[in-house]
Amino acid sequence: MNTTLQTTLTALLLGAPIALLLTGTFIQVAKRMGWGKSIRAAGPESHQGKAGTPTMGGSAFLLAAALAWLLVGGLQRAQSLGDSAVVLLVLATGALGLLDDALALRRKRAVALGLEVGTGLLARYRLLGQGTVALAFSLYAVQQGAALFGSPWLDVAAYALVIVGAVNALNFTDGLDGMAGGVAAIILIFFLASPFAGALLGALLGFLWFNAHPARVFMGGVGSEALGAAIAGLAIMQGAVWYLPLVALMPVLAVLSVILQVTYFKATGGKRLFKMTPLHHHFELSDWPETRIVQRYYLVTAVALAAAILLRSAA
Repeated sequence: MNTTLQTTLTALLLGAPIALLLTGTFIQVAKRMGWGKSIRAAGPESHQGKAGTPTMGGSAFLLAAALAWLLVGGLQRAQSLGDSAVVLLVLATGALGLLDDALALRRKRAVALGLEVGTGLLARYRLLGQGTVALAFSLYAVQQGAALFGSPWLDVAAYALVIVGAVNALNFTDGLDGMAGGVAAIILIFFLASPFAGALLGALLGFLWFNAHPARVFMGGVGSEALGAAIAGLAIMQGAVWYLPLVALMPVLAVLSVILQVTYFKATGGKRLFKMTPLHHHFELSDWPETRIVQRYYLVTAVALAAAILLRSAA
């Protein structure tokens, strides 16, 4: 068996049980600490019953993935695979998401006490933080030989946009039990040349044990945003950026649905193209059961993955 593949599979097999242990522990701690998710009143009515479910669970599977990667000697293999830079990108992006999640929980507690406080990081500050991390990674990637258009500065800018776009695309995809985690897990199969991708895939599978419908824990921004950064970072380091619109089709459609909704709303003076966005909420309000939507997202992503693998093998 190929040494890299063997390392990747070992990382996957380590990541799953570590994530099971850490996520189960996190749920117990989160319940005691009151880290329950608050649900937007403007969202689908069916989501109101999920209020209070522990959130920020993404921190558990990120830690599990990092530990599994280290245990298989990730630092020793990082130079040739670029894994160390991807790991740093993922952890930095996850930290930004964790800060936003923590501020949102602080607001929830303040509201319960009748106090006023911000909802979390303002959008412009979130984008500034994401952009800074993305630019740092992109500069490193280009210095290591990653190329997209052949112009270093253009490549840096393009890669940074890809990272920020992927971070927010996975965040938009996180809205139903098990959806973002399952979709990301399927996408990660495309990048299994990287041991960290294997570790993260295994950790996600362990997390999904608790996140599948009905979810006992949500990943929060710390999880969804870090997953977007992981997928983008792996694509950049493996020279597979052009495959992202296909392999990450459902997250791309989630972003497009929001853009189209806002554009149509402004152009028509208040009319809506979809019942609600991101796209999965439109299906919910069209009376699709939550489990059906999630399964269809999995199926479409699996077919898109197969098509991307076929195209890459033919290139």
